Amino acid sequence: MKNWIIGVVVVIFIGIGIYFMINAKTYSFDDVVSIDRNKVTSIQIEHDNERAVLKKKEDIQKLLKEFSNVKLRKMNEAKKASKESYWIRVYENEKETYGLTFYDQSFLETFDFSKTKDRTSEYQIVDANQVDIGQYIK
Repeated sequence: MKNWIIGVVVVIFIGIGIYFMINAKTYSFDDVVSIDRNKVTSIQIEHDNERAVLKKKEDIQKLLKEFSNVKLRKMNEAKKASKESYWIRVYENEKETYGLTFYDQSFLETFDFSKTKDRTSEYQIVDANQVDIGQYIK
């Protein structure tokens, strides 16, 4: 009887450990967003009723390179209310392929237009390397 209780406790602890290992895993931006940088023709950024469209290849590459340094953790719960958000649309050959929403530089929501199921994913930004998206809106 005593061994049975110890076995159940061990299984519970292993389950809890696996749960935390899965939820503690971090990803890079490039791991979670499948954007072919060479095919991107424009990026549209919206913030506080302002809109900018990046069409120069060097501006597009610079922004995507900054995004690639962002570290993320998958979220299962809803994000908190935000004060500031940036809505970004990525276009390949004038076709919208990805939607990205940055909330308070703390959360990222992705929307993949190429998928039919599970199009939206939410992530928490876990590193201090913040992208200054505001510099692209002028």
